[in-house]
Amino acid sequence: MSLINIKLFDCLEIGDSFPITIIGVINLSPESFYKGSVLMDLNDLSSIIENMIQNGAKIIDIGARSTAPWSAKISIDEELNRIIPVIKRVCKLIPQEIIISVDTQYKKIAEMCYETISKHNKYMIINDVSNLKTDVTLKDFIVKKEIPIILMASKNIPGDLLLIEKISDILHESIKSLEDEGFASDKIIIDPGIGAWIKEKTFQYDIGIINELYKLRSLKKPILVAISRKSFIGNALDIPDAKDRYFGSLSSTAIAVYNGAHIVRTHDVDKDFYNFIRMAKIIRDHRKNWI
Repeated sequence: MSLINIKLFDCLEIGDSFPITIIGVINLSPESFYKGSVLMDLNDLSSIIENMIQNGAKIIDIGARSTAPWSAKISIDEELNRIIPVIKRVCKLIPQEIIISVDTQYKKIAEMCYETISKHNKYMIINDVSNLKTDVTLKDFIVKKEIPIILMASKNIPGDLLLIEKISDILHESIKSLEDEGFASDKIIIDPGIGAWIKEKTFQYDIGIINELYKLRSLKKPILVAISRKSFIGNALDIPDAKDRYFGSLSSTAIAVYNGAHIVRTHDVDKDFYNFIRMAKIIRDHRKNWI
């Protein structure tokens, strides 16, 4: 099977031939399933960013809305009020080669963040867990501005697909729709949507997705996994509190890397995580085939 490699920006190449790309999470949502990840004090931002970069993060993902289905909903204006002040600070803290990922489903948020990030001459991508379904006008905006996009597999609501075949089909449709509008093929990243987004999605389904992740290679796009401390780990190990799921996150993410992930999104950007992921990639590089 052919190699999957893209040059996202001049500062970052992603794919089989390159190290795993680490995305560090800046969580601005008190409604989040993992309270320990929420940024409570803006004065902590500088040390958090510095630690992420020192431990290998190439992308900083900033989100202000919890996408867990049981979370309290907030308005677009509230999301905007949370995220813009942090975007402004992050732009001043990061070097040129670090990319900002805006975790949103809404065009208005993307527009305002783009305006701010562009003023600081930084790179931006969009991370949309709804697969461009929540706000269809977001698609027009990213096509017009040529902003790279992370598409998470979703049919009707975020993360509602259970099996890798359906995940592959829906991502293929979204990729084709973008490319048919002239959107550059090398600006698309795919995410299978691991996590308990709907009650039918028991932990066995998430384990199945991780085991069969290599099947998404047929789409010829870099594969992102967002596994960090999610409830499927807690359900599998009987660990109800997300703060105790660190080692479950490490093992699950390492296996996902072995099975084809090129990008990992995590709350825990530290030396242990960095070395786990590096080792998983080294072992993967010696496998003979993808089954």
